[in-house]
Amino acid sequence: MNHLKVLTVAATDRIGGAGIAAYRMHRALLDAGIAAEMLVWRKTTSDPSVHRLATRLKLRARARRKLAARRHQGLLASNPRIAGGAYWSLNLFGYPIAAVINGFDADVVHLHWVGDNFLPIQQLASIKEPLVWTLHDMWAFTGGCHYAGDCMRFADSCGTCPQLAHPRRGDISARVSKAKRKAWAQVPLTVVCPSRWLADCAGQSAVLGNKRIEVIANPIDTGAFKPLDRREARYAFNLPLDKKLVLFGAVDGTADPRKGFMYLREALSAFAGSDGVELVIFGADNKDKAGSIDLDVPMRRTGILRDDVSLNLLYSACDVFVLPALQDNLPNTLLEALACGTPCVAFDSGGIGDLLQHQENGYLAQLEDAEDLRRGIEWSLAQEWWPEPIHQQVVERYAADRVSEQYIGLYQSILGDLS
Repeated sequence: MNHLKVLTVAATDRIGGAGIAAYRMHRALLDAGIAAEMLVWRKTTSDPSVHRLATRLKLRARARRKLAARRHQGLLASNPRIAGGAYWSLNLFGYPIAAVINGFDADVVHLHWVGDNFLPIQQLASIKEPLVWTLHDMWAFTGGCHYAGDCMRFADSCGTCPQLAHPRRGDISARVSKAKRKAWAQVPLTVVCPSRWLADCAGQSAVLGNKRIEVIANPIDTGAFKPLDRREARYAFNLPLDKKLVLFGAVDGTADPRKGFMYLREALSAFAGSDGVELVIFGADNKDKAGSIDLDVPMRRTGILRDDVSLNLLYSACDVFVLPALQDNLPNTLLEALACGTPCVAFDSGGIGDLLQHQENGYLAQLEDAEDLRRGIEWSLAQEWWPEPIHQQVVERYAADRVSEQYIGLYQSILGDLS
């Protein structure tokens, strides 16, 4: 396999769910014997196989990138969105990142999350190597939003966008959608979606509907995430031994409406006064980093956990992990919790049903139904779970070596088709 050279391109290597998934895939390729390198804008690891874009751009190109970033932010600011809308990227302003990518002389370029104008739309056509693009949200085929909610305008041409404060037929969403359709029409691009739901959405889209679309899950290191002794794990975080602990965690989890924390708050109100259930929260929250959240049950914060060992301990310490997201692809947190043998409760939305089997490894609640979420938490806390079977399901489907095999097979099939 060593003759195959793969360059992974992602905005970050360890920031956010998409960055973590991209880096895990990169490491899985290295472990499989692939000559793999990674190009990022923001590097947080010390991995020598990961390269910062800024170190590869010449002085004039760095100036162009900074100008493009300012113009990108300016255009976003001049097209305000409604409160509670999704994250947006436009990627309309060019700078010569394709020349840097081509300089690695890879056999395959594997794209992941490239928003915030990291990879401008027009630059894809200038990349010489065949492209594989793993989607971590809906941005690649929308007019700018990373999650479209109930909107299906991406199936046509966007425009009159319900997330914009001033929607109209020829608004910025229509402009971005048109730019993608025009720039990528002839690009040899293979799309990979970690969930069947996202693959269905991409297949219905005007931008990517005519591309090859495959479903390959995100990988996880099932040696790093595994069941640990619950008692010892609770000692590590100074958590009570005699309580039922409900775990919730996400970047901006209590502030981002898409993460659904308001439904968890309502569901937990049913446990008020029980003196037996507590909520544990991990992860950053920009709007409420240190302050208290009004809840009817006791709450404990662990802060940001930056390493897999701490995450493994925390998942193992808790009785159930709850993910009330209103729309998500294949969440790392859900995959991590299950790998640790912790049952999960989540809304049946997006790609979550690919991971969670109702009343087998947790509970799938009806979307936006706080009462059903409460029933799921109550039911899960009442069960006697054996962590190892839950972990083994993850090993069989999502272990890093199994996922890397699928990607290597995909790379080889693409290169074979082109030879």
